[in-house]
Order: sequence, then structure tokens, then C-alpha cells
Amino acid sequence: MALKYFGTDGIRGLYGGSNLNDNIAYRAGLAAARVTKLRYGTESPLIVIGRDTRASGVALLAALAAGFESEGGRVESIGVVPTPAVAKVVALGEASMGCAITASHNPHTDNGIKFFQADGTKPSESMEQNLDEAVGAADAVDASSWPFVEDVASEKCELYLKSVRQAFPKGMLSGKRIALDCSNGALSAFAREVFEAFGSETTTVGDAPNGSNINDGVGSECPQSLSTVFETGTFDMGFAFDGDGDRMIAFDETGTKLPGEATLGLLAIRAKAQGKLKGDVLVTTDQSNLGLDAALGSNEIVVERTNIGDKFVSRLMISDGFSLGGEESGHVVVGGFSMTGDGLFSALKVAQAIVESGQSLGKLASFYRAYPQQTRAIRVASKPALDTCVNVSAVIKQLEKEFGEDGRLLVRYSGTEPKLRLLVEAKTDALTAEAVRRLEEAVAKDLT
Repeated sequence: MALKYFGTDGIRGLYGGSNLNDNIAYRAGLAAARVTKLRYGTESPLIVIGRDTRASGVALLAALAAGFESEGGRVESIGVVPTPAVAKVVALGEASMGCAITASHNPHTDNGIKFFQADGTKPSESMEQNLDEAVGAADAVDASSWPFVEDVASEKCELYLKSVRQAFPKGMLSGKRIALDCSNGALSAFAREVFEAFGSETTTVGDAPNGSNINDGVGSECPQSLSTVFETGTFDMGFAFDGDGDRMIAFDETGTKLPGEATLGLLAIRAKAQGKLKGDVLVTTDQSNLGLDAALGSNEIVVERTNIGDKFVSRLMISDGFSLGGEESGHVVVGGFSMTGDGLFSALKVAQAIVESGQSLGKLASFYRAYPQQTRAIRVASKPALDTCVNVSAVIKQLEKEFGEDGRLLVRYSGTEPKLRLLVEAKTDALTAEAVRRLEEAVAKDLT
């Protein structure tokens, strides 16, 4: 059954709009309490709530807390913290449920609500369905505002930071110069302190949030921000985070942004060498470039793909017992530590690989070569099943036969627009362009 309120990663939208407002937050809190009580058999569940630096987070927190408490639940707000801190706190047994109020890498005008179930993982498919239905069943309320919620239990975030610090050798980064971009987001108050605790000399940008500058020209979505820092001096590496700290983009010693696939691949190669890559499998999504499969194949590592979204990566890792996964967009899930994307932890894993290998990040990432890729978004008059489109389905079958394992294509309708989206990858630019041309001709015959 299709979800009405939940998207790829929780409930998200323009704050004050029809998809995300204080009333929906209240209903989401009420729904979360009802579902938690039924699932875990507790009459007074405890939810831990964290938020990013958006000004709207305070009102959403008040509304969500009021909804949760209306069903007998208890609330602890741990303030502005990275999303993975919420997940870790719950996983350590500190609450029945977790919630991060954030819109991740989106502009400050957006916000969102992400839940975590009792083991610190994102909701399973069935729980997400239950939550979505419960939000829909909850009555709208007339209250224009709810009581302000004080931030308490600040030591809860320290549980997360302590877990991060204990996972790596003391003094690991001594003598290293590192640049960080905190996106004016949830890691602004924590990232520099953590890196410097390991001995690094750290330069930080995007660490002055004011409620409306999150992701504004800084962070993982704006790599030029950190690249500019490299022009001011010599650095061994750099990392840019997104607004809620669950994504990380790595930069090598020249200030060059690494593709997300290169970061995932180098971590997979290192984990296998250490005997820590379960099944010799890296989990990623349909969005990742086929060059990753080719590069890791020579290292006898298998790439397993799933739907776009780190929740799908986590679900596959959990169901099949894999230990490493992520997305090209910057989510990295290291199963031995957490089952959700964690920008701070994964950045330190990359830094550790540099230190322990004695190689530069550029050298470690040199194994990866992306396949040429082209994408198109073609406006269509309707959206019939693709297997009923004679020309499109015929071209898809023929291209798949011609490509074999040396190329791939994704053809799907947009979920929000009257468009058909094409993605083609092949070993050469010429093969990629020719495949796109043939697909466009077929789409013109069947759908425009």
C-alpha cells in the first residue's frame, strides 16, 4: 500500500505547507506513541527527540511532543544533535523510540520528521506503514501552539560522542591537517571537537548556525565551499557534512571532491583486507555508478543494489547480514557501529584508512573510475506500464542484451512529475550517447 505521509526518509516538506506543519507534527507524535505502545507493550513509552539547527524545529518539537504525551508517552528533548546521535542513543537502550526533526540537506524553509525504532534502526516497512496509517487516522487539532519543550538530558548526546571516540585509536590524527564543513547544521558544535580530540589541526567552516543558514552555500551539497578552504593552505583531507550530519563527502589532499562511490569502495576494500566485510559484499543503491561494480570486482567484492534511500540500504544489510553499505550521495552505514548513515563516524573511518595505510586519500581512491553516464527527464503525456509501451520495452530489452555486464540503464516514471527518467551507463561516451538516443526515439513514439 502506498504511503501518504512518509517519503524516502520520513515526513518532509516545506514547513507550514500541506505536507509538513505543526498539526501534522502533533498527529505524528500521537501516532508514534500509539504504534510504540502496541509494538512494545508499554503503557508509557519514552521517546528521545533531537533536531537540527532550523528555526522551525522548536515549534515542530513542541507539537510532536504534545502529540506523544497525549497518548501517555514521555518525551526527552536532547537539543540540537546530529541525527545519528538520536539513533545511537535509542540503540543503547535509552528510549523506546527516537525522532530527529530535520530536513537533512534541504534548505532551511523545509523541515521533516524521522523516526527510529527501539533498536536504533529506521522503521521497518511494516512499522512505517503502521505509522503512516496512524497519522492519517489521528484527528486534526485546533491548537495554534503547544507548550515550549525544554532541552534536557544533554548527557544523552555524550553517549553517542563517547561511542565514536572509543571506536578509534587515541591520537590517531596527530600531525594531520583537516578541513571540515559543518553545513551550519547539527554537527557545528561537535565535529571540530571530535577531530581535535584525536590530535588533528582542524579548520572549520559552516559552523555558525543562525536558524536560517543551514545548507546555505555550505555543506555536502556545496562542495565549492570546502574546496575554497584548500586554497588557503595545505591539508591532508577534508570532509563536508549535510545539515543533520548523516551524510559525508570526502575531499582528498588536493581539495578534490571524491565521488561517493570511491569513498564506499575504499572502505569496502579496507574492510575486506581486515576480514571485516561480511560476505565480501558492499550494499549500495540503483543510483551508484556501474564503475563501482567493475572496480570492486577486481577485488572480489560483490556489489548488491537496492532502492534509492539509506533506509533501503539498512534494511538489506539487516535482512542479509551485511556489514557495510551506503549511497553515492554521502550516506555510509558501518554495521558494526550503527545501522543508519553517520557522517562523523564514516569521516573518521576514512581518516583512519589514510593514517593506517600510510597513503594519501587520492591514492586510496585511485582504484575507482566512473563509467560515462547520461540522464534525461522527458515529459510524457501519460504513464502506462512500460512493458505495454511497444517501442520502449523493445529498446530496453535490446540494450540490456547488448550491454551485458558492461553497462546498465534505469527507466522509470517520476513519482511527482509527468516525466520519464532515463539513466544510462556504458564503458564509453559513444555507447552511452547512442543508447540514450535510441531510448529517446522510442519514448517519442510511445509516450509523447
